[in-house]
Amino acid sequence: MSGERYRGLSDVRRRNRRNIRSLLYRRAPVTRTELAEELGLTLPTVTTSVAGMLEEGLLVEQPAPSGGGRRPNLLRFNPSAGYALGVELGPYETAVGLYDLTGEPLVRRIYPAAPDGYGEMVETLAGQLAELAALAPVPVLGAGIGLPGFVSREQGVVRASRTGWTGKPVAGDLAERLGFPVLIDNNVRMRAAGQELFCGGGLPDLFAYFFVSKGIACPLIIRNELLSGSTSGAGEIGHMVIQPDGPICPTCGRRGCLEGVTGETAILRDCEQLLQFGRAAVLREIAGENPPDMKMVLQAQEAGDPDVREVMDRAVGYLGLALAGVVNLISPGQVLVDGYLFRLPENRETLLREAQRHFYGLNAQEVAIRFLPFDHYGGARGAAAAVIERFCIQGDD
Repeated sequence: MSGERYRGLSDVRRRNRRNIRSLLYRRAPVTRTELAEELGLTLPTVTTSVAGMLEEGLLVEQPAPSGGGRRPNLLRFNPSAGYALGVELGPYETAVGLYDLTGEPLVRRIYPAAPDGYGEMVETLAGQLAELAALAPVPVLGAGIGLPGFVSREQGVVRASRTGWTGKPVAGDLAERLGFPVLIDNNVRMRAAGQELFCGGGLPDLFAYFFVSKGIACPLIIRNELLSGSTSGAGEIGHMVIQPDGPICPTCGRRGCLEGVTGETAILRDCEQLLQFGRAAVLREIAGENPPDMKMVLQAQEAGDPDVREVMDRAVGYLGLALAGVVNLISPGQVLVDGYLFRLPENRETLLREAQRHFYGLNAQEVAIRFLPFDHYGGARGAAAAVIERFCIQGDD
């Protein structure tokens, strides 16, 4: 057999194994016959690949529920066959977790927000990750790091983020200290990746992840692939201008972008101005001498503070307008909405009402909007999902 033909066959086998692992993970529990039929492969091809994974301990099998006759065995990944570390370097805190292959946490921790200095951040994070890695029953597959900004997963480099981190090879510097692979990406794209991988095939081929925090982002996933864009900045909807003469955005320095008008920093700015003018009495009572945070603002809104409710109605109304723009542009099968401020039903209702006012055509009836429970560890779990996808499902073979 010529070398070229051998390489061609090897590539086919590799691709088949990856496709089998990917479908098996997302559709489990599933039979060998179902895998073969859906992938268009022969049953012997699937059986050979599955046998190798069973021997490695990567899969487990069990008989299907009784239905008469011979019962086929159902296959699924063995949760304890590997572990992945996940981190979200958020604006308020650092969330770190150690997860099994199904996304269940073995241990999770919240630390203060990462230091601004790059060297200090790397050393601090390396220590936190090494501590959790030591708790894994088997060597970890690797670590995933989600952080705000333009982040190139392929190069392992932060292209644009905090001033001291821009241009730095975060993945390589951490991997050198830890001794295992490290992936990095934008933190909201990591959150979206976690939803896609761990949802058990429950999401459409095209969905959007609308996330509101200090910043605002809306990454897209198309057929299990996360869209990063040519500049590694896909999803940065927060810097779409919606009010040309509006306030200056503290992140980009331009006027009237979505983040500068409706992000959590903007909401807190508007509430602080209310307090300076002697308004927002309920918020003043809750905050006392402390500057308001989002928890206080939502408490005041829920308690009926009319001034705070006006701020929130305006902010969430603009978010609804932006969400409608996303839906009208790409017509996703579903939009997942995530953010602390959507813990209040009132804000969820306002977002839906304002978005639906601006949906075009069939989008109003056919695009599903689903609110996710706010999870401090959503980014860390998503970062672990990226590691599982890369080093377990896709593999290196």
